[in-house]
Amino acid sequence: MSYENKPGTTQIMILQLENDIKGSNEFHEDDKKKCDKGTKDDINKIEATPADFETAISHTGYGIYNKRMLVLYIPLTLTSLFCTSSPSFILPAVRCYFDLSPLEEGSLFGAVYVGMVSSAFVWGFLIDTLGRQKLLFYGILLSGIMEFLSGFVQRFWVLVVLKFFCGVATCGPYSLAFTFLSEFYDKEHRDKIVLYAGGFSSFAFVLQPLVAYFLIPMDINLQFLNGYLIIDNWRVFLITCSIMVFLAAFLVYTMDESPKFLMAVGRHKEALNVFKKIYSQNTGNPPESYPISVLRSELSEEQSLKSMPSITITKFIRKGWIQIKPFFLQPYLTPSSLTFLLLFMTMLTLNTFRLRLPNMYATIIAAKGDHSLSVCESRTSTNVTYTADCKGTLALVDPEIYIKSMIVGSAVFSMFWVAIYITKYMDKNYIYIIFSVLGGISISIFPWTNGIVTLTLSAIYVAIMNINTTLVISIMASAVPTTLRGMAVNMVIMFGRIGVVFGNLIIPVLDRINCELPYMTLATFNFLGFMVILLLMRLKKEKPKIISTP
Repeated sequence: MSYENKPGTTQIMILQLENDIKGSNEFHEDDKKKCDKGTKDDINKIEATPADFETAISHTGYGIYNKRMLVLYIPLTLTSLFCTSSPSFILPAVRCYFDLSPLEEGSLFGAVYVGMVSSAFVWGFLIDTLGRQKLLFYGILLSGIMEFLSGFVQRFWVLVVLKFFCGVATCGPYSLAFTFLSEFYDKEHRDKIVLYAGGFSSFAFVLQPLVAYFLIPMDINLQFLNGYLIIDNWRVFLITCSIMVFLAAFLVYTMDESPKFLMAVGRHKEALNVFKKIYSQNTGNPPESYPISVLRSELSEEQSLKSMPSITITKFIRKGWIQIKPFFLQPYLTPSSLTFLLLFMTMLTLNTFRLRLPNMYATIIAAKGDHSLSVCESRTSTNVTYTADCKGTLALVDPEIYIKSMIVGSAVFSMFWVAIYITKYMDKNYIYIIFSVLGGISISIFPWTNGIVTLTLSAIYVAIMNINTTLVISIMASAVPTTLRGMAVNMVIMFGRIGVVFGNLIIPVLDRINCELPYMTLATFNFLGFMVILLLMRLKKEKPKIISTP
């Protein structure tokens, strides 16, 4: 900054020099360049400039706070899988106890997903009114209560009802968890952290069968109230799962509210306190040294969320229709419909097969160790000990069932990290095609396999279909503009859950007709998925502006 030929120049330079000497800094004057260093008043003006979320979070740095959030996130992701998968682990024990028909078995699996589908839009409304952290806490807490009560039920229909409400409670946290976590990271780390979180969440595929391995094979039969209340092995398993869910709820309770949500509803002072806390823990500096003092929100987001608490049901439905309507009109109708269908089939094949694996292993093991029998031959073997005559009796489950389930879970956990690496070098559409063909071939020959081949194919199938589920959600997210992305992901997941309900109702019926028929049906859905992804790729080439990210 030049001070030549200006009144008061000498006084300004002397004052500046005195300040510089006190601060042990040098002042450099250049006639041709502006001073790089502003006055104290200038700095105050910069600090007082309102900052948006991305600017504010970028100044918090990356450190111990962010790493602690990632660690706390691990038990949070376990809750949804514990709720949805626990029926598959208790089925070998309760199948005889309740003398379940194929339709009843399907209803036990499907009840959770029916609860998720039926409550999806309600959760979407509550998330925008009550906040992220509160909804996570109450949702997980309610899920734990439902799981805990399931350990005391004495009637099958009560178990189904509790599983339905467990699905209702889990729906919100399941959809919200990734969003909540991402809102504590800047752009540089956000995508990587979400991928890592997805990898950590797949650890639940190993942990839950490990818990089942230690508890369900045990000979536990406690009776209270003259036999009206019975606590046995599978009930102890459900109670134990609920304890881990309660632990996750406690950890969520200790977390801070999302600063992005606080800014969106105009609670800037609270959001600023969260930013200061993150900054202080990451850098070791005092919170007061955080360089931002004023926050601002995007006007449209702020107005929208501030108005939500006073909105009527009619306006809420109208508002929801406005968000959904674009997916039923061109140019999004065709690509969205195809993607909805794609995840419907992908989640149907994955979860219908995955949820029935422990019971299938139980049937094979019950064939008295005849390893020469194929999957379907073990069903018709005279050595199989599971019959309808065991109603009211407690079936002691072979621990080998859960060892096999842990092997499958380990494959899912490992393949997820491999997939993260592959996506760096290969288009996700081609990855889906390869996995769909591989999955279709694997499941079509599955009924005629035995021994280690059966276990290997089941591990491969569950792992690659789990990856394909993630890929379809990613495809949907990249097929629409940013403004529609949140609703698009929620809708495609909802159609996927409908597919799980449909699959768990029809597959048991097909299984009673013919052993090979369910596997051929799943293979058909895999090959249909291959055809649908080709249509999507063709549509993208013909109309790139419609289904490409803006």
